[in-house]
Amino acid sequence: MNYNIKGTGLAVTDELRAYVERQLAHADKLTRDTAAHADVELVFDEMRDGPKFRAEFTVESRGKVYRSSEWAVLLHEAIDLASGQLVGELRKAKSKRLHVLRHTAVRVKEYLRGWRSKV
Repeated sequence: MNYNIKGTGLAVTDELRAYVERQLAHADKLTRDTAAHADVELVFDEMRDGPKFRAEFTVESRGKVYRSSEWAVLLHEAIDLASGQLVGELRKAKSKRLHVLRHTAVRVKEYLRGWRSKV
């Protein structure tokens, strides 16, 4: 999976890049798509109730776009929450794709059995 990491209001260090790569590894297992592309945006913002971090993940795989975004007080916490949300979306999409594939295969098999008995 190819990825871009962008930091707004903060510097993207090697440690931070490695941490995001570890989180994207979970999503990469679910996509199994070499052409998948991920954009990660890490933002630091001063809010009225104190400084907050936002982590935003956008993954494009097989013509579909999966997106997750979370705010938190700590940057690593925001990354964990957003990557968890992203993995949940990817898991749901994979489950749906496999469900349709299995049920379609059953229908085709039943159709062929009925066709064979008529001949």
